[in-house]
Amino acid sequence: MSDPIEIFRLTALRGWRGRLHELDPIFFEASYTKAFASDAVRAAFHKRWLGRYLDRWPSLAHVALGEDCRILGYIVGAHQDPAADPLFADIGYWPHIAHLTARFPAHLHINLAADVRGRGTGSRLIEAFCDDARVAGAPGVHLVTGRDSRNRSFYARNGFAEVAALVWGGTPIVMLARQL
Repeated sequence: MSDPIEIFRLTALRGWRGRLHELDPIFFEASYTKAFASDAVRAAFHKRWLGRYLDRWPSLAHVALGEDCRILGYIVGAHQDPAADPLFADIGYWPHIAHLTARFPAHLHINLAADVRGRGTGSRLIEAFCDDARVAGAPGVHLVTGRDSRNRSFYARNGFAEVAALVWGGTPIVMLARQL
């Protein structure tokens, strides 16, 4: 039996711009930050971790669609080194890991609806993004997550290994990377 969930490039979907709002519930449900001081703070958080990627690199985004064409997950990212791009100057940990981001310049953010986790959908999204990054000539890909995050075993199963650890904003974080 084949998996009824299919992976598509976001920009290949008809009317994709009108569907971007479908990513928001998945983004906020999967986020570790649940409370925001104001709507403006919530909007800035969304822009930092999802919106900037959709604005600048929508063709790098992939989505998982269910049989009902509902978006069940997504992956967004960029192929260039965020430590060398002024667009990411608002994220304070880049200078601490810039010596590594040059080796693993592509970076990603992935989130799935809770009811589809553990079915291989996330791995398929990762492979779609990594295939694009490889074709673009990126030598490696990375992500940053909490040191104690439950997602670390998922990333390990997908070929990512810890290459750096630090504390940012009082939270222990790690950089996980994979050669392409």
